[in-house]
Order: sequence, then C-alpha cells, then structure tokens
Amino acid sequence: MNITYDQAFTLCASKEFANRLSRAGPFPDLEAALHAARSIWWSVPVTEWLAAFSAHPRIGGQRFGNPNSNSHPSHKAFDAHSSTEQAAASSSMTPSVQEELARWNQQYFDKFGHVFLICAKGRPAQDILASLQSRYHRLPYEELQAAAGEQMKITEQRLAGLLEGPSSGALDAQGRAHARANQQVLSQLAASSPSQPLRSPITSHVLDTALGVPARGLPLVLHKLDEHSKLWEVVSQSITNEDGRAGNLLPPSNYLAPGRYSVRFDTATYLAACKAKHPGYYANVPFYPEATVCFEIEPAKATEHYHIPLLLSPYGYSTYRGS
Repeated sequence: MNITYDQAFTLCASKEFANRLSRAGPFPDLEAALHAARSIWWSVPVTEWLAAFSAHPRIGGQRFGNPNSNSHPSHKAFDAHSSTEQAAASSSMTPSVQEELARWNQQYFDKFGHVFLICAKGRPAQDILASLQSRYHRLPYEELQAAAGEQMKITEQRLAGLLEGPSSGALDAQGRAHARANQQVLSQLAASSPSQPLRSPITSHVLDTALGVPARGLPLVLHKLDEHSKLWEVVSQSITNEDGRAGNLLPPSNYLAPGRYSVRFDTATYLAACKAKHPGYYANVPFYPEATVCFEIEPAKATEHYHIPLLLSPYGYSTYRGS
C-alpha cells in the first residue's frame, strides 16, 4: 500500500506530515500505515499542528482558513471529508444551536488562537457544542494537546477509508481498536467468575484530616496516558458524595486495561467551600489547588480493584492504595 503526498494531505493538512507519510510506504496493511501516521504526527513541530487545524472549517459555520484553499484538488478532497464528517452535526443543527456554536467558536479562537477541533463523525450538534463549552475552560497547553489528539482521530478515520474504501466507515480505525479492546475485556470477564457484584475498577475516597470529616463535593478527573501520543486523555469525571467517595469513575467490571492512570483532585474547589464555612481557619488562596496521583496497572494485575484514597488538609495531602 502506497500513499501519495496529495492523499496524505487530504488526511491531515500538514505539509511535513504529508511528506513524511508519503515517503514512509509501502505499507503491508492498514495497521502498519496507522502506526506510521501516529508516529509522524506526534513528532512533527507544533507549527504543523496549527497548520493542520487551520484547514478545518468551523463546525456549524463558514470555512475558517485560506479562502483560496479550494484551488488544489487535495484541498477539495479535504473539504469533502470535512463535509461528510460533519453530516450528523449539520442534520441535527437548529438555529439556536448554530448561534451558540458561532459564539463559542469565536470565544474559543480568541482564547486559544486556533479553530476548535473535534472528531465530529456521527456526533450531533448539541453534543459538539457541549464539548466545545467544556474544553474552553482548559489551559492553552492542555487544549492544544487535546486538539492534536482529535486531529489524530480524524486522520485515522480518513486513512481507514482511503486504504479500505468508504464501506470501512462503519468499522473505521478507531472502531476496530474499540472492538479489540472490548473483545479483550470480554475474554478477561469470561476467564474469571467474580464472587462479588461488579463495581468500578477504580474508586476513590477523600477525607478531610483537618476537620475530621469526609470531603464531599470535591471534583476529580480520571486520566489515562495514551501509548502513542504520550498525552493524558480524560477517561471520566466525578464528584465525591456525602461520604467523600467516588465509586462511579468507570463502568462496573472486573477488568481494567493496563497502562498508566492518574486521578486529579480539584482541591481548590473543595477548600474554597471550606473557607466559606470557616473563614478564620482556611487561607484565601489554597496552598495546594490540586493534587494528582499517578499509578500504573500491570497486565498481570488487570483484574484487580484499585482504590485511590486522598487524605487532605490545607497544607498537606497523602495517598495509598486502598482496598
């Protein structure tokens, strides 16, 4: 399988990416091509990321980028891909959602300096708007990495369609990856017979050691390190309940995909609430605005349960592996 420069450019509008991918072939199969594409994308300069982003149209709005981009066949093919990928968003668009998308797209661009990018295939307009609003509150470097991850997803889908034909859309590159992961999970579940009801493989419990009570209402986010991009991807989010527990970070299962995970505890939000109740005891600005706990899941221990508690005070925190 060979990929020409023009074909590569329709996958990802970065000249360096297209040059390197077109020279990397021939590829024995799709998986080899995907591996090469991932390796190239995560090694090109950030300026190439921005160039790729700028070729995408704003979802729900007019094209954002070079107005003369349609002068070349590869640019026309790129735009055709974008139109197809945004079909679900376009068909579900309402005037009010379109107006909100336009407003948030502009706010996003003003803050980050690049177009909002998301793998839009099959996603309705309201879902995309919610993602845009959520990602707007990230730090610039976090959002740059998130946008690069979305571009890689788009590239994988287009590459699958290029090498295996449009009919592969129902089972694109990402779909195959999910299918393999699901099969692995099912195999693990079949190999074991849990004696207790299934629960989230990762749980947490936060205790306020200053007040001697559970830390309720503390937001936390579970991340997993992507093996290709080496970026932290959000897996789930939760808020501690009345008992300071977060037991719904993952769907109930007795299997957890191996890899490196982290839980980021938003201690600033919790400590600000404590300050409101005890103004004379807590500082105006939390000394620890967040606490991040990283941990590694080995393949041989993928069927175990992982409890990640946090013991928190205004000027210290600790953790351990619970049960």
